[in-house]
Amino acid sequence: MRPYQQQYISNIEKILSLSDLSPESPENTLRFLEERKNKKQAIGELVRQNTSLLREELFPLLDDIISASQDSIDDLVSFSEALTPGARRLDNLLSYTIHNALLVYARHWNLRDMLIRELYNTAMDLFYLQSLIDSAAKNRYRWKMRMLFGEAASFIKVYDDIIRPEIRGYIHRSMGNLALGYTNDTDESTQKKMNAIRQSLRILTDPAYHEKTPSLPWSSFIYKSHQERTTSLSSLRSGSTDPLVIREVMESAEYVWNRQLENSQKTGKPLSNRWHMTYEVAQYHCGIYTLDYLLTCMEEMYMRRDTRDYTLEGIYNNIFIPSMYAEYLSHNSHYRNAKKEVLGHMYRMMLRYVRSVPADQVSVSLIRNLMNIFQTFIEYPDGVKQKDFLLQLVVCRMPEEFIYLQMTASVAEMLMKKVLESEPALLLGVLELDTTEQVLAAGDRLTRFAYESGMFHDIGQLNFTQMTSMATRSWLSEEKNLYQLHTKIGADILARCESTRLYADTAAGHHRHYNGQGGYPEDYSREGKPNQPVTDMVSLASFFVRLLDNNVDYTRSPLTLSQAMERVREESGRRFSPDLVRIFLTMETELADYLENGEAEACHLALQYLNQEE
Repeated sequence: MRPYQQQYISNIEKILSLSDLSPESPENTLRFLEERKNKKQAIGELVRQNTSLLREELFPLLDDIISASQDSIDDLVSFSEALTPGARRLDNLLSYTIHNALLVYARHWNLRDMLIRELYNTAMDLFYLQSLIDSAAKNRYRWKMRMLFGEAASFIKVYDDIIRPEIRGYIHRSMGNLALGYTNDTDESTQKKMNAIRQSLRILTDPAYHEKTPSLPWSSFIYKSHQERTTSLSSLRSGSTDPLVIREVMESAEYVWNRQLENSQKTGKPLSNRWHMTYEVAQYHCGIYTLDYLLTCMEEMYMRRDTRDYTLEGIYNNIFIPSMYAEYLSHNSHYRNAKKEVLGHMYRMMLRYVRSVPADQVSVSLIRNLMNIFQTFIEYPDGVKQKDFLLQLVVCRMPEEFIYLQMTASVAEMLMKKVLESEPALLLGVLELDTTEQVLAAGDRLTRFAYESGMFHDIGQLNFTQMTSMATRSWLSEEKNLYQLHTKIGADILARCESTRLYADTAAGHHRHYNGQGGYPEDYSREGKPNQPVTDMVSLASFFVRLLDNNVDYTRSPLTLSQAMERVREESGRRFSPDLVRIFLTMETELADYLENGEAEACHLALQYLNQEE
């Protein structure tokens, strides 16, 4: 690698070590504030340095990739490998950008072997990007993954002309990974996925190919294809009764489990709960086991988990099993009630597990599994509420975000009180309050609503923890586009449960401009939303707090209070409600008083959450 590439990787490692801002005890608020300030300054400097390295060294090379020297191309290959070491994916989108450029280079110079490799690598980077946003946009990148994997797989037609075994390996991997381009959301997509795996296995099990390239890990290829086929269990959990899908999923689950048993006997290593559970679930859907038996299996496997294991196996045991357990309970009212205490215990232990994950081990898989929890989360009247679970999760995994949310909530609450004092008629319709008298009588409810809407409006950022909490450079345009999905993700999470449903509209619309001419998402409409004034308050408060202490873009310097107030004034009637801006601008003295201690109060509250018993 070139010196700038080595420096970039070194800076990433430093940023990761600085990014875990979790405080230690309630008595350390002042020390935490100072530590937070120093770490943010250090991170900001590293982020600016990395951004400069890319702008000055990398991007000019990528812009003229066709003319690059062979040494430069070799260095780019090494750099991209260093950016995605296994499951860590230090900078996935930058890796994708580099592989895309290498793909252009290979096409232009008609370098077949390099083309096959880069088709595969580019598609794999897209797979990890897709994993990040699956809950909001399941097909954003899948069409392109299919195109890239499919083109690489098509070189099977000239297999005998390809000499290097590793390039032949990319062909087989791409053929198998075509299945990653399909979801299990519909019967049609599941059928296409199963057909892709069927075709891949036909080639992988053909002795002729084994003879042609004996050095390839054929057993591993076949094993991974069967693993991928078992993911269609999600289709069965959704109610599919297709007999061919059931049969093939069962065959693959049994194949994987038998290989697990063989490997355990050979190596003495313990069996994987992940694939044991897959086998048991497949048998349940084949009608071999009852739901009672399956739930008991899950409970036993969960009790054997290692609470300090942050590998894929550990994430499966500590997070995925409770999520799947809740999904099966949700379809059966008897077990949902009977297993309430068990599920509550799992939720509490999950928070303890997530709290303990080191910053440098917060992986895409961890975040994806956490987000899956909210697709199956079950609330009980006297049990763990999603509302409390979300706050705990944000504070223990994203303390910086919690501080921002707390300050936004407090400013929104102050604005609500000012509106109640000066122009309560602006709140007619909110919380179904039809008269000014009703609005004034419900003052406490309204201020609480504004505060809690501020606390939950950005909850979709959980899905982008690595992007926001561990930013290593200025975002590329694609990352900015991805980040916009946090509004939909947050709204979907909040809408599922009774304790958070009231805040879903604010999560969906807090970035959409008042005049409907800017912001996002474009399909958000103010019409028919009686609580829109609260969304408008949170939108203004969020913008204001970000101006003062931005924790998303470390390259942007914070503004002073007077500068921030002027920015708000400039956005009146465009981004924000002119009525709210007019009232907000009268609050400068009160805001100055709050800001003297607001950050410290937010930190202290974060510390209280962190140190309370689960």
